[in-house]
Formats: sequence, structure tokens, C-alpha cells
Amino acid sequence: MNLIYARSAATASAFARDEALMPGDWKWIQDADTIRQYPRAHIFKLPRWQENPHREWIDAAMQRAADAHRLGMLTDLEKGNDTLGISGA
Repeated sequence: MNLIYARSAATASAFARDEALMPGDWKWIQDADTIRQYPRAHIFKLPRWQENPHREWIDAAMQRAADAHRLGMLTDLEKGNDTLGISGA
């Protein structure tokens, strides 16, 4: 599963279309439950992800997943890099 950390569902959907991701292959991270439901998923952080209305809870869920070694590859498109989890490893 590919999780898209974006400011809105519309932004996530546009990114998924541009990347040729099929419906069912991706999900917008709309809340902390999305992180829990898809452990070790590939996460794409799009530019302006900080504007997500549930950022505080999503960030906390991502940190818990990283601490439990249950966070997958993280691609930060603002920074242009891939990391394993959010530790920068």
C-alpha cells in the first residue's frame, strides 16, 4: 500500500494519478488510523503536507510506528529523499 501524506484528498488523488497508482493501491493519510491500518506502507510526503488538518495526530502515529519498527519507506518529495521510517536511517 502507498500512503500519501498531503494537505487534502484532492492533492493526494492528483499525485496518485500522476504516479499511475491505481485505486486500491494508495490511500490519503487523513487521520492517525490510516497509519495504524497500513503498517510498513510506503509513505509519500508531498509538498505542503504540513497543512493536513490532522497533522498533529498523524505525526504522533508515525512516531509511534517508527518506534515500534512498523513504519515503511518514507519519501519526502519536498526534500527529495527516501528514508526508512522517520529516523533518517
